[in-house]
Amino acid sequence: MSKKIPLYVLLSLTLGGLTACEEQSNKGQAKRTAPAVIVAPVVSKPVSESVEFVGQTEASQSVDLRARVTGFLLKQSFKDGNAVKKGDVLYVIDASEFNAARDVAAATVERAIATIKEAENQLARYKRLEQSGTFSPAQLDAARAKEGQARADLAAAEAELKRAELDVGYAKITSPIDGRIGRSAVDAGNLIGPDSGILATVVALDPIRVNFAVSERGYLDYAKSKRNGNAGDFTPKIKLANDQIYPHDGKLDFIDNRVDASTGTIKVRVQFPNPDKVLLPGQFVNVTLVSAEPVNQIVVPQTAIQENQTGPFVLVVDKDNKVGIRPVKTGQRNGTEISVKEGLSAGETIIVEGIQKVRPGATVKPVPMKKSAAVN
Repeated sequence: MSKKIPLYVLLSLTLGGLTACEEQSNKGQAKRTAPAVIVAPVVSKPVSESVEFVGQTEASQSVDLRARVTGFLLKQSFKDGNAVKKGDVLYVIDASEFNAARDVAAATVERAIATIKEAENQLARYKRLEQSGTFSPAQLDAARAKEGQARADLAAAEAELKRAELDVGYAKITSPIDGRIGRSAVDAGNLIGPDSGILATVVALDPIRVNFAVSERGYLDYAKSKRNGNAGDFTPKIKLANDQIYPHDGKLDFIDNRVDASTGTIKVRVQFPNPDKVLLPGQFVNVTLVSAEPVNQIVVPQTAIQENQTGPFVLVVDKDNKVGIRPVKTGQRNGTEISVKEGLSAGETIIVEGIQKVRPGATVKPVPMKKSAAVN
């Protein structure tokens, strides 16, 4: 015969079981609402302000080689693309005709010198006999004229000799600068002359220039800050196409004296050392003007910055490990960090990893970010 269990006992057992299940559910929920996140303190440190532009490299000197006399090209004394020095002979033109013309001009000079000596001697004799009255004044005038004409003939002969010597010199085309020569447009054996165009181009690669454009507004803002003493000097730096930072700093070389009406920009040029000839004319680079006087700024890891419809924000963890949302105004990027102009103070704690796990108002388990991960 079965024994009946009182109703109040059954109710008591049922309520106790429900309470135990609820407690376990609450504990599980508590564990789920406290996820571990990586946090980092907000710090303030010196940061150099910078502004970036797209620039293009240009040779500091570029010389087009042309023939100044006509003749057959006997020799090309360089290899395309090689370095050349100032004064190196690059092309040799057949100078046989020029040498002959120089010899004829030299002989003409000698004949003119002899004619002058004869005219001078005759004029001297007439002057000694001037008081004797044995010759007319017209004869003396003629002697003077002959001596003057002889001197004029000598000047013309000397000028012709100089021109002939120049032609002989022009038969050898030399490099006017140190640099690197490009591809030759002619080969030995060709007839070349002033109408042959550019034979080759020599460019100077060290130093090298970088051209870029600054907006009219940006230029005016900087000029105003400079006048008010709020803007310091900038150090030009460049980033190459492979994202490598060029190891040498540049210096300001030129600012144009007018605004380009079609673009509303001002042309600026900076100059960089190029001892290893890494930079070549025509390359596109990112030019960064870095302030020479760093100022203290709030900086955070870039991974901490999120963005929604209202703009960028970070998630802040308070002393009770609760998450809060904080709108911020960001500045420039510096490696893996970004400066924050408004919204944060040094010493606050922000979430840098695990942001997707939490929501504002939730409780989290903060895990400090390793120092090595915080270093740029």
